[in-house]
Amino acid sequence: MPFPDHLASLIDETARAKSFSDLARCSPGILAGLTHAQGAQVMEALDTRTIEGVAASKYVLWAQAIATLARHEKTDLPNPALAAILDARWEKKRLRDLAGASPSVLTGMSDYEAKLLEEALGVRTLQDLATNRHILLAQAIARLAEEERLAPTQKAA
Repeated sequence: MPFPDHLASLIDETARAKSFSDLARCSPGILAGLTHAQGAQVMEALDTRTIEGVAASKYVLWAQAIATLARHEKTDLPNPALAAILDARWEKKRLRDLAGASPSVLTGMSDYEAKLLEEALGVRTLQDLATNRHILLAQAIARLAEEERLAPTQKAA
């Protein structure tokens, strides 16, 4: 199924005839508002090559978890359960502090990779990474691609 016409402004004109499954396997550079160079920066920063990879990136998912929990934080105590995904200097910080911190506080993300995200997407904090429109669009495309791939199986059952 091709990408719906009424959503066409969300992706490059050259990709509009593709299915969600095909789009999920494309470079993030096809997302409207990103150049292919910015797409390459996102791929390098998140160590992936596809929109589907961006959607499932551990850094994106960690940022979304922290940002979501930070909105509901009722204490000023640190959350030691997050130690495995955080740089050691940030293990004892409150979730609100983490949401406002650079993505480089996540285990495995370098300052260089965080800088790439800032240059490509304007992402300066974990909150920004969690809510970035390109990231959310990548996740929507990946989810719909998954449904598209499951559809023939579900019809047969």
